[in-house]
Amino acid sequence: MPRKIFYSGLVQLEKPIITNLDAFFDYGADGVELFLDGPQWNDKQASFSAVKEQLYSYPFTYSVHGPMFDLNLTSENAAVRQTTLNELKRAIEIGADIGAHHVIIDPGICLYRVFDKHQARKRAIEAIKELQQHAKKCRQPIAIENIGHQGTALFDQEAFCHLLDHFPDKDMLGLVLDTGHAHLNNWNIPEVIHATKGHLLAVHLNDNDGQTDNHLAIGDGTIDWAPVLKALQHVPEQCSLILEYNMIMPYHKLREGRELLREYV
Repeated sequence: MPRKIFYSGLVQLEKPIITNLDAFFDYGADGVELFLDGPQWNDKQASFSAVKEQLYSYPFTYSVHGPMFDLNLTSENAAVRQTTLNELKRAIEIGADIGAHHVIIDPGICLYRVFDKHQARKRAIEAIKELQQHAKKCRQPIAIENIGHQGTALFDQEAFCHLLDHFPDKDMLGLVLDTGHAHLNNWNIPEVIHATKGHLLAVHLNDNDGQTDNHLAIGDGTIDWAPVLKALQHVPEQCSLILEYNMIMPYHKLREGRELLREYV
């Protein structure tokens, strides 16, 4: 059975949720990662209530990307940290309500060099442990993503590969590798795939020029994709492959990416 290819709701994020889902269906998505950010998700409870029943009318498997814009799980501002935690808990609840494959958790970034990155990492791990407990209550898997570049990332390649060592209890917990973020930090992407494949719940597939996190389509940036696609052949079937392209990407680029993955993965 072919591996399911997901489209991320980051694409055309400003459009109504149902408009995007209709387009994703027309352009061949097997699954959709709902991106709980932007104007359509400002009031998550109301937005979700409005579309929940319609979600079931599509033949999609769903996953959920927790909100990230203007949020930071490791912020130096305690109010921002608490708000972020609350928003991610709500995302877990929404994921559980629709039987999501996973919910993406961004661990936060250390935005300013004047602050202690060691303390930021500690905050991230403690917050994720709290989110994991919430996920266990909801029976909803969560996946920690690699984010940040230009010195803001909390975890380098080795630390990300061993991130789950901080969690003796790994119930409902996994990783998601974002290829674009990894490229910005000069990671060896195939090496990371092989090192983490036992814990990968998803891979976000996007490209860039090595300088800007602009979520280009596969092949439109400077990632060497041949070894990456080869490595993806060895990840477990339950690991979702998600085309996470930018907010102005035309829909046809998603179908092109899907056809490429079908050919090589």
